[in-house]
Amino acid sequence: MDAHRKRRTRDLELRNRADEDAPYLAQIEEYDETTADPELCRCGSCGSMLVQPIDWSLIGRSHWRVVLRCPNCEWSGTGVFGQEAVDRFDRELDRGTRKLQSTLTRVSRACMEAEVEAFAAALERDLIVPFDF
Repeated sequence: MDAHRKRRTRDLELRNRADEDAPYLAQIEEYDETTADPELCRCGSCGSMLVQPIDWSLIGRSHWRVVLRCPNCEWSGTGVFGQEAVDRFDRELDRGTRKLQSTLTRVSRACMEAEVEAFAAALERDLIVPFDF
């Protein structure tokens, strides 16, 4: 390598995850699962049961920092919750997902049945001709 060449360097600022989580670590010490048993799926502002997690990260060994959002009133907030509360929230989200999938299946089937019935009725009345295809 040429001794006269200058090496270019640049400083990088590395983000320390512990620094970002420092404000939440204090909340862990104050958190008491026996008295603070949050229902994470319920909006504290409008009461809707449709609160959704936007972001989450593990804080310590047994707590989670969770960013929540309510689609009804657009409330959003961040909190630190114990593993048990987050597990209950996860089960509630899974239950909601299954309910949505069931409703989607039922509605899709009803729409398809209506289309088949309309097509069959059109065939019976000779309303469909080869030119339609």
